[in-house]
Amino acid sequence: MSPTTQMNKAETKHSFVCIKSQSQCDVETVYGKFTIQFSGDANQTYIKTELPFHAQLTFDATNETYMLKSVSSYLEGKSMFMGKIPVFFEPSENQESNTRVAESLLASCSEEIMTWLFWFKVEILVDGIVQQQDFLIEFDSERL
Repeated sequence: MSPTTQMNKAETKHSFVCIKSQSQCDVETVYGKFTIQFSGDANQTYIKTELPFHAQLTFDATNETYMLKSVSSYLEGKSMFMGKIPVFFEPSENQESNTRVAESLLASCSEEIMTWLFWFKVEILVDGIVQQQDFLIEFDSERL
């Protein structure tokens, strides 16, 4: 990737919203609230297959000393198993410590509308000790 391409990618800004087909936008845990949003517009219902999209995970900690350490994530078809698609979250462009952003892509299948499971395993630094929290959300994709 050329330096110009890297710069343009770094400067890309996305609007993140909860899409209508999401099972939930916020996941409440003992450590705080996790918000999962997708790139798109407020009226969006589905993620389109075969087109790149971005996902954002934000951690609103119950204690200001709690810090998001790492995120492991993958997508898995619920309606039809199509393997596990790893999703790699990185710190957000504005360097917020408790926000991570990932880019992904969904394969198209024979179903017009498909339900996906978005699995998360997060590590949170709590008073110097790493704690783990697992959760998932569901959302739908629409074939192009």
